[in-house]
Order: sequence, then C-alpha cells, then structure tokens
Amino acid sequence: MGFSSQSGRVGLRTQASKGTYADPGAASPNEGVFMRIRSGALGGTRELLIPDPEIGGNRDIPDAQLGPISYSGEFDFYARMEELPTLLKGVLGSASSAGAALTGYTHTITPSDASLPWLSVEETIAGAYEDFKYTDCKINSFHLEADANGYLMGTCGLIGLTQEILTPVSPTVRWDNSPLLVGTNITVKWNNVALPAKSFSFDVNNNIEDDDFRLGSLFLGDAVEKRREVTMGVTIRPEDSDLWRTAMWGGPSATTPGGMSFKDDVIIEVESYEDIPGATAGIKYSFTITVPKAVIAPFNLSPSGDDVLEHDLEIQAVRPVTATPILTAVVKNSFATVA
Repeated sequence: MGFSSQSGRVGLRTQASKGTYADPGAASPNEGVFMRIRSGALGGTRELLIPDPEIGGNRDIPDAQLGPISYSGEFDFYARMEELPTLLKGVLGSASSAGAALTGYTHTITPSDASLPWLSVEETIAGAYEDFKYTDCKINSFHLEADANGYLMGTCGLIGLTQEILTPVSPTVRWDNSPLLVGTNITVKWNNVALPAKSFSFDVNNNIEDDDFRLGSLFLGDAVEKRREVTMGVTIRPEDSDLWRTAMWGGPSATTPGGMSFKDDVIIEVESYEDIPGATAGIKYSFTITVPKAVIAPFNLSPSGDDVLEHDLEIQAVRPVTATPILTAVVKNSFATVA
C-alpha cells in the first residue's frame, strides 16, 4: 500500500477578514481557485524543547516538551492564467476586475502599503492520506521564471496561523484549466525595447515574520509584513555595450564612471497560443508586469574561450517618489473575479 502524491490538490481563496475561513470550494461571493502543483505543501514547524543539563541531575535528558508551532511551505507549479491573479493579489495586496465573457476579464493587481489579504487554503495530501484547512495565510514570496525553450514556472511561499483537519473536503471545485505558457511567447523589455533574453526571473518577497509567538499560546500571534523587495533577473546575449555601461558607469552613453544609478522601466509580457474559451476568436490569455523604475546592478564582463558573451542582469525595482506603484500587473483570463 502507498499514497500517490499526484492525487492531492490545493485550493486558495481570499478571506473577508482575519479568523474567518473562506471555503475555496464555495461559489459565493467569490469562488476559490484550485491549482495544479509540481511539488510542495504547507506544514507545521516546531521543535522539541529540551532543557539544559542541571547540577544534581544525571547524564540523560529528563524530559522534552513540544514547542510552539507555525505553518509555512512552498508550492512549485507551472504558472497558469486563472490562478495568477489570486497569487499576485496575495503577494502584492489589491486587485480590481473588469470586462466581459466575450472580451475576456482584465484583472489589475497593484501593491498595497496596508496589510496583505488573508487567504484560506484547502490542501489534500496524497488523496486518502490527510486533508487540511489553513486559515489566516499570507503569501510571503512569489517567483516566476522561464527559459526560451521551456515553460513559465512559479514558486509561491506561504505562512499560516492555523491548521485543522478538513472534513468533508469540497465536493466540487473550480480548477485552473487554462493552458501552459512557454518561453517563446514571453518578452522582457528595458526602456520599452525587447532584450535579447535567453531566460528571465521575477521575485517578490514580503519578508513576513514567522516567529511572532506569544505567552499562553502555541501559535503565531500574527504575520506582519516588513520591507517588500521586487527583483528581476535576465540572461541576455548582448548586442552592444550599452547595458554594461548603464550598470557600471551610470548611463548607456557614459564614457567614465558616474555616481548616479540609471533608472528605466522594465516590462514583462506573456501571452498564450490558445484563445480564451467563450471569448471572441483571437483573444488570448495575457499577462503583463510593468515596473516603472528599476536599476541594473553593476556586473563584470566574463569572456571565456570561444564562448559567446552572455550577461546575467540583476535588476532592482525601486519605488517612484510619486504615487505611482512600484509595479502593476495585469492579467486577462476567463474568470470574472479574483478568488
């Protein structure tokens, strides 16, 4: 007898408030979304509390107690368009939706300086092994990456406050059945000009505290966001030395090192080959991340033998001084609301 991991499932849904579980399988007011994952799970983290040696005792450990518990984990997945708005809203903060079935629904997600939304998670581990529900979860980290000859893949890290056995599981769920996305339909732009990119990555980290334990309780008291970090990575085959000059000397036409960093916009565009079901022919699933101000980190040139020159660009997003958000993400899909 054994348990196949493939028979598990994961569903997410935004809560109306802290402490109130929102069933990802329920249809109202906003239906949750169940996503296929490659690996990963939420789970408890706790330690045995073992006392130090005592004078007058003996050489053996006299006792051990269970310490407080926190819940965290990561899900690795092929990124799909129906689940992305929920994940992006969870890691950034707010979302608005517009559109219609014939034109596709457009979801605009922007970062918030207020607290992130609480999520509920339904998780089945290996079919008949165990079913859990997690209340008061937040998305701590979010990662996307793709190679030119591969799929768009993601990793999502969550921190949760409570875990319970789920009985019964949701009988009917809304799966993300949108198509897989590939590198041949992904473009990364700097200064609105496409880079000769071989691969890219995109990361958001909320640096949420995971050790806020309180006296008289076994569980985390809260999950507080700290500084938000937005970074990107791009591997390119350079066509000139402008990006090296931009990163090392402070501008694409600089002839000597300067003291000011050069800032420009980054745009990541993703589109599916397939049309959105129910929409007018030719309307595709699409996803765009726009970062209005970013800085390329300094890097050295690394020639090697007869290898073709490549650069691994590390790009840091910075917050504009105006009310413009550090980034805006726009997803077009077939779901009318963000779960």
